[in-house]
Amino acid sequence: MRVLFLILLLLLQTGCTSYLVVSGGEVKQDKVQEIKQGLAEMRGLDFISEVPIEVKSKDAIRKYLEASLIRDYGEEKLKNISLAYGKLGLLPEGLDLKEALLNFYTNQVVAFYDPRAKKLFLPAEWVGGMAVNAVQFLAQRDIMGEMVLAHELTHALQEQHFSIGEKLDILGNDDKTLALRCVVEGDALLAGFGYLFGFLDEENITQVNDSVVRNIDETRSTLADEIPVAIMEQLLFQYYGGVSFVSRYLNERGWLGINRIYSDPPLSTEQVLHPEKYIDNPDPPTRISLGALSLLFPMGWTEIEDNILGELMVRVLFTEFFSKKKGISVADGWDGDRFIAFRNGDKTSFIWAAVWDSVGDAKEFAENYQEILSVKYSGSKPRNAHSYIEQRGLRTIVVEGIEKSHIQKHIDRIWQEMKLEEESFERPFPPIPALPL
Repeated sequence: MRVLFLILLLLLQTGCTSYLVVSGGEVKQDKVQEIKQGLAEMRGLDFISEVPIEVKSKDAIRKYLEASLIRDYGEEKLKNISLAYGKLGLLPEGLDLKEALLNFYTNQVVAFYDPRAKKLFLPAEWVGGMAVNAVQFLAQRDIMGEMVLAHELTHALQEQHFSIGEKLDILGNDDKTLALRCVVEGDALLAGFGYLFGFLDEENITQVNDSVVRNIDETRSTLADEIPVAIMEQLLFQYYGGVSFVSRYLNERGWLGINRIYSDPPLSTEQVLHPEKYIDNPDPPTRISLGALSLLFPMGWTEIEDNILGELMVRVLFTEFFSKKKGISVADGWDGDRFIAFRNGDKTSFIWAAVWDSVGDAKEFAENYQEILSVKYSGSKPRNAHSYIEQRGLRTIVVEGIEKSHIQKHIDRIWQEMKLEEESFERPFPPIPALPL
């Protein structure tokens, strides 16, 4: 055994790597074509056009991702997002958001497909560890490389058939974007494993789910001291939430059913967290419009964020201050929200309006948010002087960062001009009827 191990170690170190997907800074084109053919047959989708593939070093990938972040947001917007959610309590105050995102992506993203450039990027070197390398050598198959390439080529298929890049450019609704990303990543994860296994049935779909959850838990523990929880959960949810959501419909409808989801994807993380609210008993989110905000935030205040948190981020926020169980309980009643933040010099303020499934859910949110305020503004911080929360029926409003007397003077007008409208939603297919007992 020692001799065999030494021979294996020597072979791994001397570069017997003819089976690798990427070798010598280039991708093996015959393997690319093999994976594309396998994916097309499995997914029932042909590649309409070629997929350019570029091999980059880790530093080059980081620079590319940084340029993409600046293009999509800009330095000032990233700073404002950090200020807004720092004030809410989702992010640490003073966080360098760009650096936090780059650190996550550089350390966790193995490869990626850019839907704007319609190009796939692979790392010059895979980092699989000795155990993975040994298994791959003995099998003479680049297991990690094939799965990652199949995953990213699935993104190319999604773009070519469903225009994913265009659909992901949803301004002012990060929750809706995240729900679509769950479909995109869940689909690609399962397709990658499906290509590797040669098929997917209910048993190995369950195995894939379990494997993803284990890997996500390991990632959480590894990054716990490096990445804020809100950023980590928003990015990781695409994978663990996505594979859970997509696998349900893959079991029921097959790959053709997954293709149909792209015509009417989930509209919120609520529908991903609770798939029964997507097909069985659809519960589309309620859109909230706020008026008369110039009364609360007059000249001198500049709007820096206007977005929707959604059930997942409400859960994350309350878990930051309470237990995970409490966070889930409070967020579970979410039906819609709108978060708008303003800046005036070095001051940050926000108004956060939400609507809930029941009066009891709204009351639970308001009572627990009062406790959050006690923590955020403990000690010398003027909690009562610069914060406001009120529940009226199914609705709640939170305002922080401006004088309470000023809020109370104008808040009735804000309540009066709040408009609620349920978003339109069409099921991609009817629910499967229950079998008779």
